[in-house]
Amino acid sequence: MTDYVVEYRTLTEYEKTVKQGVYEFLIMPCDNETQKLKHHRLLYSMSRAPFMANNKYGFVTLHFHANKETFEYFSLNLLAQVAKNVPPMDLFSNLGAAEEKAILEDINFQMDHQSFLHTTTLSKLKPGDFSDYLLLQTGELLGTYLQRLNNEVHNLLRYLSGSTHTRTSALDALLGGAGVCQDFAHIMIGILRNQGIPARYVSGYLNLTNNASDSQLHAWVEVYIPDVGWRGFDPTNNTQENDLFIKIAHGRDYLDCQPIKGVLNTEGGHKTSYEVSVRNGNDYNWFLQEQQQQQQQ
Repeated sequence: MTDYVVEYRTLTEYEKTVKQGVYEFLIMPCDNETQKLKHHRLLYSMSRAPFMANNKYGFVTLHFHANKETFEYFSLNLLAQVAKNVPPMDLFSNLGAAEEKAILEDINFQMDHQSFLHTTTLSKLKPGDFSDYLLLQTGELLGTYLQRLNNEVHNLLRYLSGSTHTRTSALDALLGGAGVCQDFAHIMIGILRNQGIPARYVSGYLNLTNNASDSQLHAWVEVYIPDVGWRGFDPTNNTQENDLFIKIAHGRDYLDCQPIKGVLNTEGGHKTSYEVSVRNGNDYNWFLQEQQQQQQQ
C-alpha cells in the first residue's frame, strides 16, 4: 500500500462584490476497494463551514452557501492523505467470446447497467463516426479488445491543452483531431456504449511520476467485463488504471463529475485558477508542517 498526499487549491476573484453564492465541489478522494481516505483538511475563505452530502452515485460533495456575507474572492484548499493499493488488472475470465457477447446482450444485464449504456450529449457517437476497426471483432475477447481500443483511442487525438472545453462532445473532439483527457475518455465511452458495453467516466488525481505534480484533475474510463467486473483504462496515457490513479467519482460523463458548480449573485467578470499536486507522502504531518512553513515565508 502506498500513501499519497493530494492537494487541490482553487481561487476565484470577482470584479464586483458577490452578494450571494452557492458552490458545490466534487474533489474529495473516495473510499473504495483499492483506496482509503485516511485524513483530510479544508481551508476556505468563507466564514461558514461547508456541509457534505453524497451525490446520486454516492460520492462526497462539498457545499458552500453564502447568504449574508459578501466577498470579492473565494478560495478553497483541500489537503488529503490517501492510502492506495494496486487495483485488480486482470481482464480475462474463463468465458469465451460468444459467452461474453451473450451476457452483454442479456436484457437483465442491460437493465442492471443502463446508466452506463445510454449515450449522452458529450459521449454520443454513432456508426460511421469512427472506423469499424474500433469495434469489437467477431471472436475477439473483451479483454483483448479493450487493450486494443485503449491504444487506438490514444492514437486518435493529439493531446493539446486548451484545444477543447468542458462542453466539447466526443464527435467534435474527433473531428478536431486534438483534445485533453476528458475528450479521450468521452470518445472511448461513446464507442463502447454504441456496442452495448457498459462504460463510465471517472474523475480523479494522477501521480505522473514519483513526487511529481500534475496541474489539473485527470479523467479516465471504467469498463464492465462480464465475470470480471469494472476495470479502468486511461486512453490519454495508453495505460490501464494502476496504483498511481486516485479516484474521486464516476458518472455518465464529465457533467456528472465536474469538480465545481456554482450559482452567484454578482455583476462583472471573474477569474478562476486552480492547482493540483499529488506526492508520495507516508508522513501526512510532515507535509502539513512543510506547508505551514511555506505560508509563513
